[in-house]
Amino acid sequence: MRNQIEKALEAAHRRFVDAVRATPPDVADRTVPACPDWSAADLVAHVLTVYRRALGDRRRSKTPEETAELNATVLAETPERDLAVLADLLDADGPASFEVLKSFPADLSFRFHGGGRTTVTPVSAVILGELLIHGHDLAETTGGTWEIPADEALLALRGTSAPGPDGHPPIFSAWLKPGGETLLAGVSQGDDPVGTMLALYRRTAPASPEVAALAPYLRSL
Repeated sequence: MRNQIEKALEAAHRRFVDAVRATPPDVADRTVPACPDWSAADLVAHVLTVYRRALGDRRRSKTPEETAELNATVLAETPERDLAVLADLLDADGPASFEVLKSFPADLSFRFHGGGRTTVTPVSAVILGELLIHGHDLAETTGGTWEIPADEALLALRGTSAPGPDGHPPIFSAWLKPGGETLLAGVSQGDDPVGTMLALYRRTAPASPEVAALAPYLRSL
C-alpha cells in the first residue's frame, strides 16, 4: 500500500497545484464554507504548512484540541497569501516533503498529532487525505472543479485506519471516542470511499448506515 499511496500523493499534489494556479486572484479572500475561519488563500497556505511538517517542523500536538491551536500557529507563521506565490511554494515543498517520507524505513516509529505514534504509510495517507479534502474545499469556495478519485479516497481511508506501530492504535484514534476504531476500520473498506471521506471530514451528511453509526464517535477530523 505504501507505493500506491506515494503515487497517489504525487498525482493529488499535481492536481492541487494546478487548481491553485487556476484560481483567480480576486477570490483569494473568499471564506471557505467548510472552514469559515479561513479564506481560500488561508486554505492553500495551510496545505503548505502540512508539507513543511515533513520537511523540518517537528512540532506535534498532544491532544486533538492542541492540533487546532498548532494549525492556527503555523498558519500565522506563514504570511504569504498570494496564490501564484503559494502555488510555487507548494510545487517546491510538496515533492521535497514526499522525498523525505520516502526515505523513512517502513517500521520507523515517530510522534504524530494528538499524542500518538505512527509510521510513514499512515502519515502519507493523512497528507493524501488533506489534499483530497482541501482540493474539494477550494473548488467549493471558488467555483472551480475538483474530483476525488475513488481509488485515492480508498487509499487515504485504509492508510489512516491501519493499526499503528508496536500495538499503537490507528493514527486517527485520538479523534475518536471509545468504540470508534472498529467502526472506522469497517467504513474504510466500504464501496463508497468518496462519500465516506466527505462524511468523515464533515463535508457532507453520512450517506450510509455505517458512516452514520460512526459519526457520534468522531471528535473532529
